Amino acid sequence: MANETATKPRRSKGDGTIFKNNKGRWIARYNRKGMPPKEFSGKTKAEVKAKLDEYKFLVQSGEAVSLKLTVEQYSIKFLNYKSQQVIRKNLKQTAYDRTESIFESHIKPHPISRILMCNLKASDIQGLIDELQPKYSYSTIRKVYLFLHSMIKYGKTEKDLPKTYDPFLTVEMPDESAVGVKTKQIEIIPEESIEIIKEMALSYKSDGTLNYRYGPALVFVLNTGLREGELLAISRNGIQQDAEGRKSIHISETVSNVKNRDKRISKHYTQIITPPKYPRSNRVIPLNQEALKCLNIMLDTYGQHQIRNDLIVCTNTGNFPTSRNIQETLDRILRKCGLPHYGTHALRHTFATRLLSKTSSHQDIKAVAELLGDDYKVVIKTYLHTDTGGKHDLVDQL
Repeated sequence: MANETATKPRRSKGDGTIFKNNKGRWIARYNRKGMPPKEFSGKTKAEVKAKLDEYKFLVQSGEAVSLKLTVEQYSIKFLNYKSQQVIRKNLKQTAYDRTESIFESHIKPHPISRILMCNLKASDIQGLIDELQPKYSYSTIRKVYLFLHSMIKYGKTEKDLPKTYDPFLTVEMPDESAVGVKTKQIEIIPEESIEIIKEMALSYKSDGTLNYRYGPALVFVLNTGLREGELLAISRNGIQQDAEGRKSIHISETVSNVKNRDKRISKHYTQIITPPKYPRSNRVIPLNQEALKCLNIMLDTYGQHQIRNDLIVCTNTGNFPTSRNIQETLDRILRKCGLPHYGTHALRHTFATRLLSKTSSHQDIKAVAELLGDDYKVVIKTYLHTDTGGKHDLVDQL
């Protein structure tokens, strides 16, 4: 009687293939027309069969990811969508520039960019986050996280990705205390230095011209708390006067640095006028006597603005000063006064802390937040800090 060789029944087409590789691990492979090849590995045959069966169920239910683009390729599609939002005025150019920069700096150079969207796993995203953790600030890491999260949300909306696709399910952001680059502490100019800075900033040469062209602008910020972009956008049209003759300045615009996308121009960045970033930044700030003095000096000193004739702060050629122009002026003043370096944003922080030192109620703090164009909670978190001595005084009163 001839020997009969037992043969295993061949798996039906579409069932996938399960085998053991030369390293002793079990492998399951699945190929289906219109779908990218999929492979699973595990220690046991049962383990990979379970993974294969789960994936086959997703394919049959239409919930499997069929997208064959890499993370980089789909990021470019996502960025193109965001650029169209800029054209439709639904997204600010500055916001798009920041989003594009995150992709170019942190996602495109990383191996995650070469992974197919259909194969992207939580471990891939977590690996990227973990690599960034010791090198960058919490803010930068969060922007990377939000870029990928927003891209996937966009993919679901476009139906490029199924609703059940969620590689973020187990991804964790590090605690702020665990990142390598800590958030900078805010700079506050000491009270005893403020008058010295003001006097120097408003000083004149023997010929009657200002020693520091932007000196009055800096002192104006010390009395109004304007952000740098808001300062550059103050206009004659924004000057208001009430029935009692009290003047104020209406803040409804800001100047932003955006990436220059005109190939004919060699400058990498250009300045544009936009609405404020947040609706609450649209506000009216009463002007005290010192702010009025500075405003009048600027109106008398600065010539015709070439960008728009109602704007006030400009270079001697009528253009916007750059951030470097403003910072260099402050640096020269501080060196002349023998004081340490401060960034221009320290002027806004100093205005805020001086105002808050005068407050006596939650209503007063709310008014300070409105003057700053900031959220009430942000103002409390950023500026209100109690010292140990003050706490001792409080308990001693019991």
